[in-house]
Amino acid sequence: MIRLLAALLLALTPFAAHAADTIHYDVRATIGADGMLDADVRITLPEAAAGTGKAFLLGRRFVLVPGDFGGDVRVETVAAETPVAALNRITLSYPAGKRTLRFRYRGPLAPAETDGVAPIRPEGVELFIDHMWLPFGADIQTMFDVDARIDGLAKDLIVVAQGEVRRTSTGVIIHRPQLDVDLPLVAMRGLHKAAGPGVEYYATDLTTPVSQLYQRHALAASAYLAKWFDPLPDPIRMVAVSRARRLGYSRTGYTVVNDSGRPEGPLVEAGTARHVAHEFAHAWWRSASPLTDDFWLVESTAEYVAIRYIDATMGPDTARQLLDAKRAEAAKAGPVMGHGRPNRVQLYQKGPLLLFDLEQRIGRDRMDTLLLEVSRTTPNTTKQFLDLLTRIAGKDAASAFDAALHAG
Repeated sequence: MIRLLAALLLALTPFAAHAADTIHYDVRATIGADGMLDADVRITLPEAAAGTGKAFLLGRRFVLVPGDFGGDVRVETVAAETPVAALNRITLSYPAGKRTLRFRYRGPLAPAETDGVAPIRPEGVELFIDHMWLPFGADIQTMFDVDARIDGLAKDLIVVAQGEVRRTSTGVIIHRPQLDVDLPLVAMRGLHKAAGPGVEYYATDLTTPVSQLYQRHALAASAYLAKWFDPLPDPIRMVAVSRARRLGYSRTGYTVVNDSGRPEGPLVEAGTARHVAHEFAHAWWRSASPLTDDFWLVESTAEYVAIRYIDATMGPDTARQLLDAKRAEAAKAGPVMGHGRPNRVQLYQKGPLLLFDLEQRIGRDRMDTLLLEVSRTTPNTTKQFLDLLTRIAGKDAASAFDAALHAG
């Protein structure tokens, strides 16, 4: 089930403060010794966001306690298989106005299929949106701030999450004023911390070859991106975990990477450095919908920025090798736009190459200005991006790039 949402590397407006019109989650949850989750989640929808109805997705393995939504709320629950399998789509209809919705439910925290990223493992717990353990907005883009108390975490687990994190004797209290669509956390035994400008890095072993690469490039990529874009007010928290699947993902000011303890494959350092810079780049602009063809704005731009980081720190020859490795697959990838969500080759191979072609057309200075504006204005649609491109580089450049996105 992880395959689609793992690519949801949300690049949101960094560290947005709580406001009266912000959706707020109040989460009380307990993870039992048997792996069962008992949750009580109150979602406060301000009038501007509530409308007269809201739909949520929750893993089908959870059983809701009926009757908590209020007597004037009509509830419709149907099975859903998108964006991942085994979900319930819960649609709530009610009179207009500010609304607090209460979800109480119980079920196994681990989905039947975890695709190599089990939420509960011998070394601890890893939770994020792919596990569908909270009622997330059905658009997968509902942004919220959160106060959470999660119990059932052993005393020796080190918790890494967004916002203010405070351990209790039985769990963790999280206060996160930043907006995000997720409540991710890692709670693992034996995590150690290494801190530097713009970054907090956590790993069970800070000395492994891969961990050393992560630390070095976390510091360097953070500095590179802060110089190009506006500096972030708080450090990015980065945690390395070891698991079967080498999956990395980002949320607001938070990145998780995989450390098997051994370098693998060709261009080991370049690949690791590119991965870190790609994940960090997501901190600077908002997510386009992961369910539409606009999603290239999230992933292709982050990959372009990551290879620019390689060019700046490891030289143009290394950057060229990474780009050349993309060309064979990109040549037969088909159009990026015009058919719904792009596939991985279109997002990570063809899309970045098109952006480098655009750089060749308009020049690096104007490309840098364009992406600085992207980081500040966070376009969520291709049209908004093309409008920025038209303003910075002219109508012809925008038309040519639009045609390239739609070309086979």
